[in-house]
Amino acid sequence: MTKQSSVGAVSHSRARLAVNFLGSMRLAVSLLVLLAIASVIGTVLNQQQPYQDYALKFGPFWFDVFRDIGLYNVYRTNWYLAIVGFLVLSTTTCLIRNTPRMLREMREPDAIVASAYDPRGMANNIKIISPLSMDSATHMVAAVMRGRGYRPKLHDRGDASMAVIARKGRYNRLGYILTHAAIIVFCAAALYNADIPVKLAMLVGSIRPENNFHIPLSEVSKDAWLPYNNPAYRGTVTVPEGQSTQVTYELVGNGYLVQPLPFRIMLRRFHVSYYSTGMPKDFISNIVLYNNEGKVLKEANVRVNHPLTYKGVQIFQASFVDGGSLLKMKRYMLNNPGADAVYQQARVGQSIYLSGTTYKLKLKGFSLDNVVPASAIESRPSATDQHINLGPSFTYIAQNKSGSGAEFKTYMQPITRDGQSYFVQGVRTAFGIPYEYLFIPTGPNGNIGLFMKYLSALQQQATADSSENTKSYVLNTFKKVVAKYAPSMTVDAEAAYFQSAISAILQLKAYPVPFIVTLTGFDHRWAAGLEVTKWPATVVIYWGCAVLVLGIFILFYLPQRRLSVVLHALTDGTEVIVGGTSSRNPYEFTKEFEEVVTRLRSVLGNQDDKKENVDG
Repeated sequence: MTKQSSVGAVSHSRARLAVNFLGSMRLAVSLLVLLAIASVIGTVLNQQQPYQDYALKFGPFWFDVFRDIGLYNVYRTNWYLAIVGFLVLSTTTCLIRNTPRMLREMREPDAIVASAYDPRGMANNIKIISPLSMDSATHMVAAVMRGRGYRPKLHDRGDASMAVIARKGRYNRLGYILTHAAIIVFCAAALYNADIPVKLAMLVGSIRPENNFHIPLSEVSKDAWLPYNNPAYRGTVTVPEGQSTQVTYELVGNGYLVQPLPFRIMLRRFHVSYYSTGMPKDFISNIVLYNNEGKVLKEANVRVNHPLTYKGVQIFQASFVDGGSLLKMKRYMLNNPGADAVYQQARVGQSIYLSGTTYKLKLKGFSLDNVVPASAIESRPSATDQHINLGPSFTYIAQNKSGSGAEFKTYMQPITRDGQSYFVQGVRTAFGIPYEYLFIPTGPNGNIGLFMKYLSALQQQATADSSENTKSYVLNTFKKVVAKYAPSMTVDAEAAYFQSAISAILQLKAYPVPFIVTLTGFDHRWAAGLEVTKWPATVVIYWGCAVLVLGIFILFYLPQRRLSVVLHALTDGTEVIVGGTSSRNPYEFTKEFEEVVTRLRSVLGNQDDKKENVDG
């Protein structure tokens, strides 16, 4: 029996220690600090981006480190959810343990708890000797307290003494309850929005992310599809102009999950405006929502921070990219510059094989505007505009059968430097390194046809048996080409063109492919990057925010202030001991306490007018 009692006592002691630990201020502060650090990381570092973007940004070593600790999706990592869960448990324990006492203290008369407010133990206290009787002094003290806004309570101590207890801000403790309740609401809502059922399903293997980003939606495994009635989700989807979608994609690690939507999203139109520096100023998506029968549910313009909301689902404007613009290209062969140029067309995102070569061209992107500082192209800026719009450009990757190749960025419009117009193309043989730019002079017709004619004539002259020295035939060949194809060129224009052409030929020695592709036209199409979210707990968070603001207001602006006065009957008067304390702003309360004491001295007729701090 004794042994069983001992075991029960130990169990009870351990339970008490666990409760004290969970309800301790140190644990709550530590969890809040960890939560704040994690939230800063999640705010500064863009979340749920493709893994290759993080690998390029941080390098292979730090990419692996940050991936293993879950920094690429902080708010849904197990450790973050554990912190939030422990904070809910800690705050709830603290609230359950302290709320009954606080409610009782707010509800019960001050006299019941008078023993806990001995004036000699308060921060501010003083003793006054009054010639008045104890009854008269008691009524005077109560009157002074009422005049200062307090609600005095009289309490007969039973030892020929009276106590007058008064306080202001009795509902200050309500601020404590409300702030703690708001933290619980916030954290519980965060746990709900974290879509824990999906995480558990992934843990047991019933849901598996798809890792192949290049397959059509119809070929995505059913294991990668989330349930239609998923209570919370956050995904992204790119919708080209004139097209629609009924799913959104949630990135998970190096894969993704497909979330069906209760409607179809159609991007009718997209508009973007720019600052003079070329930075996007505003971009707007005109979106129409349809049901499965084709009925219009809602239409709205979505822009940054102005989402479309329909039945708890919000659609945010996140980004914009090319939506598959049709590019019209012209290809010149450097190993046969005299041949006619080849015209081809394809859409951004497609790959085309170049006839007569072993190369494949993958159209990577298209940019309608390219605004750069004027100094970047050695152009003289105007007094009002320091930037120049270089116009449309497109990027492509040229790759041969062996896998080697290069990336190119080609501008459509010629760029003028020192009076000479140039076709400009950026070239790089490795992703992530800066472009090296090729400048080929354009002729009177605005393209590089004259340069190709000159290059062809040079190749023919080089293969012919001629005793003419190199310098002479280079110059004479140029003059013959100009006379035949550009007879209207002035002498100065010929000289500038010749120098530029020789520089371009020297640059072509390191050119990685045997052809040059130029852009002759395009049919532009935008695509909007949309973020689709369903967070039912968002409304609860808003209410929690209101409760938190109210609780903080009560704590800061309705401090609890207490005055405690004990009166002892003397043979020739009354001893009055006055004490006071405040939950906030002790300096301000000290001034109020001194004013109260001054008023009491006046009404009580203080005999010795002498302050004396009572050391409890």
